[in-house]
Amino acid sequence: MNNKSGRHSFRERLDHMVGKIRTDILSGVLQPGAYLPAESMLAKQFELSNKSVRRGLDVLVQEGLIVKIDRVGSKVMESVQERIRIHFGCSASLSKDFLLDDLIGEFHRLHPGIHILPLALNDFDHVNSAVEMINNGMLDAVSLNSTQFQEMAENGSAELLESLDPDPELYPIATEAFYHEEQLYAYPISFSPVVLCYNKAHFREADLPEPDSYWTWDDLIEAARQLAEKRGRHAIYFVPASENRYSVFLLQSGIQTVADGTEHRTLSPETANSLSVYSRLVNNHQIFPKYLAGNHEDETISLFVQEQVSMILTTFFNLNEFKALTLDYDLAPLPRLKTKDPQKTLLVTIGAAVVGNSRQKEAARQFVNFLASVEAQKIIRERTVSIPARKRIAEMSTADHLNRPSRYLMYRELFPTFSYLKDLGLPIAVLKSFRKLLNAYWSKMIDEETLHEELSLLISEQDAADQKV
Repeated sequence: MNNKSGRHSFRERLDHMVGKIRTDILSGVLQPGAYLPAESMLAKQFELSNKSVRRGLDVLVQEGLIVKIDRVGSKVMESVQERIRIHFGCSASLSKDFLLDDLIGEFHRLHPGIHILPLALNDFDHVNSAVEMINNGMLDAVSLNSTQFQEMAENGSAELLESLDPDPELYPIATEAFYHEEQLYAYPISFSPVVLCYNKAHFREADLPEPDSYWTWDDLIEAARQLAEKRGRHAIYFVPASENRYSVFLLQSGIQTVADGTEHRTLSPETANSLSVYSRLVNNHQIFPKYLAGNHEDETISLFVQEQVSMILTTFFNLNEFKALTLDYDLAPLPRLKTKDPQKTLLVTIGAAVVGNSRQKEAARQFVNFLASVEAQKIIRERTVSIPARKRIAEMSTADHLNRPSRYLMYRELFPTFSYLKDLGLPIAVLKSFRKLLNAYWSKMIDEETLHEELSLLISEQDAADQKV
């Protein structure tokens, strides 16, 4: 194995220290007038040198959060409580997806009178937890990905957010994710298609050509078979029941039902074929590890980093796990169902919105505007492998010190292939029911015929509901 991960880089440890102390001050854990632990204790706690600790404390001094007293220590400023506080509901993963902590630090530097308090939302029930906190007056701004915003729009909660003026400098397809009834409710910060990520060294060792845009899923399965035989390990993995993975196959085939000669309807041959290909892939345990029900991308990344598999379906956000490694990897577009089919993949966009009932609406708007600004987008471009939403920044050259794939800019050629889950024509609630049925099928609790019948019933019921509207 040629990589070791696990340990945070010096920069990440320093940023973690600054962010932790900042949050403790702004949340009241460290009260005005309280003294911070000694520099030597902070150095031990965060695995830093005393010099690095002093450098981090200087940042907090510049932000007006602490004051250094010679031969005494660092004390929390008495005026901290007077500052404007913005409660930002977000996913905990944003620290990795595009260095949210760094972005907040830069915002504090530019706007010392406004302080952002990130509040982690429930990863498994993001929308409901966000709506509940908004209705209770606990949030001023909130992060949402494209699927979460779709769910908010479908359950009538989009109006809880402030409408925003469009920014023509942001990628139009990224902005498109956050429109509802011709109103824009969030600015995109970063986006990613679902792509195929592969270990280049494994393909060389197996004497196999690397994946390309001509591949079908059958080509992938055959390459995976050869990799598994030559390496004696599984070849590909992703979370099978993730809405951001199985939906790709449905996007490529479309979701349709046809009359079966009786009063019932069944899946169209194209839709049934896409599920059949998907099942042939994830149920082939020579190439695909047996999977524990869940929706955790971490296990996918872990298997790839440990070189237990050679290919994964992933997003650019997850590539940040590789940025400090020596992992020899690259990207390719997702395969197609058939050779002549047009390419299609899912796009995932993360954005930020202003909460309509915020008492600090103008300050919250400043923060949301900042996340989409040139300054913030440059931090994303230069320090992460994620794709900034601001076109000019995303496509600028950068002196790269990251382990970025050679095909990083491949996404620019794939825009015509991008779709959102809403393009399937089914509500998020129905897609969640799809996932439960697929889990039951892969667990052998129902057979293929029952799967098709139940999926057809869900689609038909939704079609009937749409016709009534």
